Parts: sequence; C-alpha cells; structure tokens
Amino acid sequence: MVKLISTLGTTPGGVIETYLNLIRGNYEAEDPHPVKIDHIYVIRTDDEAVNFAWSLIKAISPCCESVKVELVDIPLNIKDIYSREDFVTFKQKISSVINDGDYVDITGGRKAMSAAAAISAMTKGKAHVVTSIIPQSEYSRISNLISKFRGMERELSEAGRGNCEPAAKSNLNFCELLSKDCRTVVLT
Repeated sequence: MVKLISTLGTTPGGVIETYLNLIRGNYEAEDPHPVKIDHIYVIRTDDEAVNFAWSLIKAISPCCESVKVELVDIPLNIKDIYSREDFVTFKQKISSVINDGDYVDITGGRKAMSAAAAISAMTKGKAHVVTSIIPQSEYSRISNLISKFRGMERELSEAGRGNCEPAAKSNLNFCELLSKDCRTVVLT
C-alpha cells in the first residue's frame, strides 16, 4: 500500500492538491504516471490554526467529488518546533510511518518540518520526496476564503463525518479551498 505522508501548516494548501496531482499523473518527474494512493497520513502539531486547517482537510475529502481517500491523523503533542527536542520528536514520528514507495509531501508547515520529513524519507530507502507549488495569488485567495469558514464549526464537523448538507445549506463550498493552479514536483 502506497501512502502520501504530508506535513500540515496553518492552511490546508497542498495536501489534497498533491494527492490529486499524484493520482492523476499530473506532476513533474522523470516518468510521471498515475500513482495509486490509498491513504493520506497528515502529521501536524497541536496549534490552533493547524487544528483548524486539519478540520478543513477533513471536510474537503468527503465534500469534493474528486477526493476519495482515507485520511489518517497523526497529531503531535507539541505546539510548534521550538527546539531541537521538538525537531527530533517530529522526525521520529514521521520516520515511523514512512515505507519504501511512499510519497512524502513537504509542502505544508515550517521549514524544520519539511527538513525532518525530507531527511526521514531519504534515510528510509525508496520513499519519494514531493512538494506542491501554489502560486502566491492562489495562496492569498485560499487564505482569504479560510476566514469564511471560521465560526462554522458545526458545519465543518458534520462535513468531516461525511455529511456535507449543512455546509451546502450555509453556502460553504469546500472545493473552493483547492488551488486551481497547483504544480507538484517529485524531488527524489
């Protein structure tokens, strides 16, 4: 089973886009081809904004037709990477879930998270390091949209459980949170 392991920052940007580009074979690499991915593992810190980004990802998956994948939450008991100890904790956790053939997405989160993920992937053998590039204009558009979803915890919670009706009745379209112009690059 090949999985996508993604670091998560304060916006959902990149996680779902990377998944979609990989399964469609729409990425830059020597030999791009559709990749069968059964799970997305999302590794994240316990920061309020990161927790909100996670709730948005959980809502995007069932409420956007093109996104049919199982999400696996890997929360850490750290608010951020503030120290060497936090870096080691993050690196050990992400390293523990990487297998040969997996795709490790370093798009989201702090640079230290991306470094830990890339180092872990490279020491695990044949895991692939990938990143998705979202143009700044798209990133700004998505960041502005995120504010529309604040205060809609009930709708987010329901959508995260697969019930998208309350969100639709409130005119919330989770698919708007996906970048329309995202490029994914396989680095290793």
